[in-house]
Amino acid sequence: MAAETQGVKDHYRAENLAQRVLDAAAAAGITALTPAALGPVDEFHSGGLISTRALAEYAGLRPGEKVVDLGSGLGGPSRVLAAEFGCDVTGIDLSPEFVEAARVLTECCGLDGRVRFEAGDALALPFPDATFDVAWTQHAVMNINDRQTFYNEAARVLKPGGRLAFFDILLRTRGAELDYPLPWARTPDINFLYDEDETRGFLNRAGLVEDSWVDTTQESVMQMAQQQMTGDYSLQVVLGEDLAPRIANIAKAIMGGKLMIVRALYRKPG
Repeated sequence: MAAETQGVKDHYRAENLAQRVLDAAAAAGITALTPAALGPVDEFHSGGLISTRALAEYAGLRPGEKVVDLGSGLGGPSRVLAAEFGCDVTGIDLSPEFVEAARVLTECCGLDGRVRFEAGDALALPFPDATFDVAWTQHAVMNINDRQTFYNEAARVLKPGGRLAFFDILLRTRGAELDYPLPWARTPDINFLYDEDETRGFLNRAGLVEDSWVDTTQESVMQMAQQQMTGDYSLQVVLGEDLAPRIANIAKAIMGGKLMIVRALYRKPG
């Protein structure tokens, strides 16, 4: 477990993240920093800002709800949930560098009173039971092998009646071999994908009840085509110049019937 955690930290380790984003925004002519303006560089999932808004609407987020963003990265989705949906958001991420950058960018957007970030492990959340109305995660679980503990912890910190909303990449074919590098893993040692049946099993054993499950693969592929992934103001600013072949390997796996993309909503009874 410790080796896996360190491997994930190493994969996402980077320096001067906030300054790199701010410099890229300035070079792109962006003078007013908003969550939407930062979307091309801080939304690390298929479809970017479009997918974040779609998941928020799908989950029925309401103003004032307390949300925990599991695997919050640079905080892009957290800021959108606060600015556009009126939520109070706490993000947690394994990477201290990402957390520090998320705090800086959130302050630049004037949202530090409504969004906060902590460095920590989603397998041992530093929050009391029944703290949040919504647990939220997008494209973070691919780096988590112990998926059962992940969902157990999400369920634990949800209030009775609370929701888990996720947008994730799953295996369509169990045991499918993938080509590397991928955006979340340059080598197989930190890639942990499960299929639909396995994922539903983890969620059920965590005591969560399915409200809705949608295969968004085709929709997401079209959104990926619209999303700016490479260039001077894109995910490449943070994720590196080798991003294009990593994304190409996702597309190849999807077209080959190996991967699927799912949007789902679960509830904690109560």
